[in-house]
Amino acid sequence: MEGAAADRGASGERPDSDGSFGPLVVAAQPPILRAAHVELPAESPDPVLLPTITLLERAASRGSEPGGLPLPQEELLAGQYRLIRPLGYGGMGEVHLALDTKVDHREVAIKFLYPGQAAAGAGALARERRALVDLSHDDIIRVYNYGHHPEVGDFLVLQYVDGLTLEEVRARARVNPDEFGGGRFHEFVLAYGVRLLAALGHLHADRPGKVYGDLKPDNVMHDGTTTKIIDVGSVRPAGVPGHTTDGYRAPTVGPNGESTGQDDLFSLGETLRRLSGLGSSPADLAELGSLDRLTRPDTPGAPASAQAGRMTAPPPPGLGLLSLARVLHRATRTEVAERFATAGEMEEQLRGVFRELRSLRTGAETFEPSPLFLQSPYALDGTLGSAPPLARWAAPNAPAAHAPPSPVEVARRLPVPRPDPYDAHHLELSRLADAAPEALLQHTADWQDSPEVHLLRCRVRLRVPGGGTGTAERELRSAEALIGPERAPYDWRLAWHQGLLALARDQVEAARLHFDRVFAAIPGEYAPKLALGHCAERLGRWHEALTFHEAVRLRNPSLGSAAFGAVRARLALGGEGAWDEAVRALDAVPQHSRHRTAARTAAVRIGVEQLRTAGPAAEVTVRLREVLGRLARLFHAHGLTDEQARVRMTAEVWEAVRDALARGALDAPGLTALAAAADVRLGLPADERSLREDLSRLYVALAHQAARSAAPEDAPVAETLLDHAYEVRPLTFRHRRNGPWLGSRLTTRLRTLDSAPTPGRTTRTADE
Repeated sequence: MEGAAADRGASGERPDSDGSFGPLVVAAQPPILRAAHVELPAESPDPVLLPTITLLERAASRGSEPGGLPLPQEELLAGQYRLIRPLGYGGMGEVHLALDTKVDHREVAIKFLYPGQAAAGAGALARERRALVDLSHDDIIRVYNYGHHPEVGDFLVLQYVDGLTLEEVRARARVNPDEFGGGRFHEFVLAYGVRLLAALGHLHADRPGKVYGDLKPDNVMHDGTTTKIIDVGSVRPAGVPGHTTDGYRAPTVGPNGESTGQDDLFSLGETLRRLSGLGSSPADLAELGSLDRLTRPDTPGAPASAQAGRMTAPPPPGLGLLSLARVLHRATRTEVAERFATAGEMEEQLRGVFRELRSLRTGAETFEPSPLFLQSPYALDGTLGSAPPLARWAAPNAPAAHAPPSPVEVARRLPVPRPDPYDAHHLELSRLADAAPEALLQHTADWQDSPEVHLLRCRVRLRVPGGGTGTAERELRSAEALIGPERAPYDWRLAWHQGLLALARDQVEAARLHFDRVFAAIPGEYAPKLALGHCAERLGRWHEALTFHEAVRLRNPSLGSAAFGAVRARLALGGEGAWDEAVRALDAVPQHSRHRTAARTAAVRIGVEQLRTAGPAAEVTVRLREVLGRLARLFHAHGLTDEQARVRMTAEVWEAVRDALARGALDAPGLTALAAAADVRLGLPADERSLREDLSRLYVALAHQAARSAAPEDAPVAETLLDHAYEVRPLTFRHRRNGPWLGSRLTTRLRTLDSAPTPGRTTRTADE
């Protein structure tokens, strides 16, 4: 093993006398922690950033060991390399530290074949010469040269690195996880994965494609801030026999080590699982990633105590453990069709899980555009993100404004998958505008059949008002037929559309199962988690809903759907601080988000609803000031410009002020002080009489809205609103130019009656 300590091997194995490999007893012992300094990097959304690990004693600094060298120190290997000391051994040979006397006396690692492997290794070394000398990647140790020396045989000259192997990193973090930031260690595990996938992708993309074949923690070194795959002896063309290691070997590897690129991804998944300490085998990952873990409100997303005891560092919070377990589970599935197909595909999902873990740990946004989904323009806010509907004043016992949207609405407004770049219509689909469903169906009517065209039509059919789901299902079946029976069971796009179809039919439990399959296939993506959050809402699984929505919201606060889902879940769960947490989630929707106005509207409405249960007068006053401040900012800074919506919002807030007066939570001086402190543009009346007059005027304006509305359910509301105007207005017998219209008419009528001549009455002149 290049660059490792002299007393440790690459895999806990050494050659027996017959050249075969047997287990070392010392491999089961806790590794000795070498003296090193670990410096954590600054918080960053960069998914390849690692700690700086500095060894306090390098192997090169410990002097030479002439007794352990195959040549005397005074004899140069191939007339160029002076051997210094043994470093370790890899799968096919021993490694020694040497100095290159012809290139600035630089330190290099010399790899010799084991004598017992010479016959079998000659061909392998020849392959290494041809394939590895030109191999160049930052995360793979460089092969500088190769040669032959009569006394020791063939050798390779490799880059010398001296750091901690990933097995040493795991042991170090297990003893002192705080050295790696506690739970942040799991993010570094994913960073190792992203780096190594770049190296594996480089190998797999070579022509002819190569495999590494023997990836494991002992074959990867953390040197400074970089990683290096250090034992390149196992690199070979795909399908060629070669060295592998028990415990990291994919079940699909041939009897003599014949491997594919997907087998490398399995080995990497198992390497990362061991680093994190998730279970005792890949089989445990399925249980760790089960949705059932989200039903326990006392342990949100935490593993069972037995599993926690095996983890290298504290488990990720919230949904993080499930996402981490699922991404590693997919990499280590027994059936090859269920694993990641390419290094790039696995890297996308590791990066997504990294972003989720970081946001859950820090509460900070870790945004990166999704490679698989287009961001939905819809907030899925139900009725909470808009001004109260007119029907609210006709149904005082109507459901709360924070009721979840219907399954049909969710099915129509969830994010849309990006078109498959290999689909025949990828270019046209990428340019297609989000038009009315009838127009889209007409536009694509003469397009040649392809899976993506049928999936588009499936979604469009679900959006047709009053349309059935039968035609949408037929489009989905056509897409499935074109994908083919071999690939269809593993295509997450079909499961996604099956989930949409189930939602449109109000089959929420079935939709949840379909979206769970999507989550298992692409655990780094936010869209299936958003869909699962909405399913959990409809099923009353509020803790599960909150866990999913918070994971999406923290990762990208601009997604209003996640913020509204988290608000609904928090209010349904209740508890101390639920109202304040809900408003904070809405405030976190940034100003640049297209959902900012809906979020600020919802914050006002939640504040009004909270006032109905507010306790002491002092608390009511504070809450009222907050609501009034939010209302002013909504009107003048956060984009609510619709005049009719402004009237409805104002009426709802004025009602809250009047209700506080009616139940004694606010007195007359308090109202005067409240009006003085409010934004003058709101025009909050300073006394109860003026408040009632203003509220009566607002009810009349709402009655006009109802009378002019095209919605048939709004027409009966007009009369109810006029009744409200009569009830709330103060009684007056004098004409006031700006008073309520009923008071004006009543005053006019009384004056008419008073001025009419009556029998026996004498008219007096002004002079009299």
